[in-house]
Amino acid sequence: MSYFIEIILSYLFIQASILIFVAPFYLLYKHYHPEISFKHLALNSHLEDFLSSKQANYLIFAWAASEAIFWFVIPEFLLLLVIFLRVKSKRTLLIYDILGTAFGTVLGLVISVYTNFDVTKVPYITQNMVQQVQVWYQGLGSFGLFFQPFSGVPYKVFVINVHNFDINLMWFIFLAVAIRIARYYIFYLVFVGLYPFLHRIVSRNYIPIFLLSCFIFSALFLKVYHSYGQNYVVDDKGVKGIENIILLIKEKL
Repeated sequence: MSYFIEIILSYLFIQASILIFVAPFYLLYKHYHPEISFKHLALNSHLEDFLSSKQANYLIFAWAASEAIFWFVIPEFLLLLVIFLRVKSKRTLLIYDILGTAFGTVLGLVISVYTNFDVTKVPYITQNMVQQVQVWYQGLGSFGLFFQPFSGVPYKVFVINVHNFDINLMWFIFLAVAIRIARYYIFYLVFVGLYPFLHRIVSRNYIPIFLLSCFIFSALFLKVYHSYGQNYVVDDKGVKGIENIILLIKEKL
């Protein structure tokens, strides 16, 4: 029961954090679009209009940039649900996300070099995550990033620690963006396949599905956090496998 309560509290914390993060951009949208009346527009249509605005582009940029430093909700959480809505220029949102990732990575690198920023002070980050990333960097250099999409370790842990290793920062930024694009593309193909079956359901129930997704995300996030807790054993598991893949790719090239 205690673990379930922890999930509920985590859910409420993440939900409140998302609302606080989004609020300034939504208020900015309302300021520049006073003609739009919330009372005379269905909630889903209102959300679609907001997510089609310039302010939503700025939101996605800030979301992705902050996620590389202190924000703990991945951009995919918002972007993948957008696929099911009638949002104009969905590709533009993706571009702003990539730009935000690049900007946040650079800013995170500057912060890590010139300050004593402790990433373990960020919610849901453990010392074992930091130590595990350091092991991956020691074994693979910048290619340690390949573990990020599958390990559950937040991207910011990789960013904040990279300056401690002999890694070309421009190559690191390029690789980080390339991995994110590849991850998006895989998810995009899956969701596009599901679009014909789920579009009508999602577009009519965006808010309930958003709340449910937030709850599931909170539970998974908490599970990853605990998996890297005190009982986690830091090792170089998987490093050899990645090395073999890299060698195979180099041979093919």
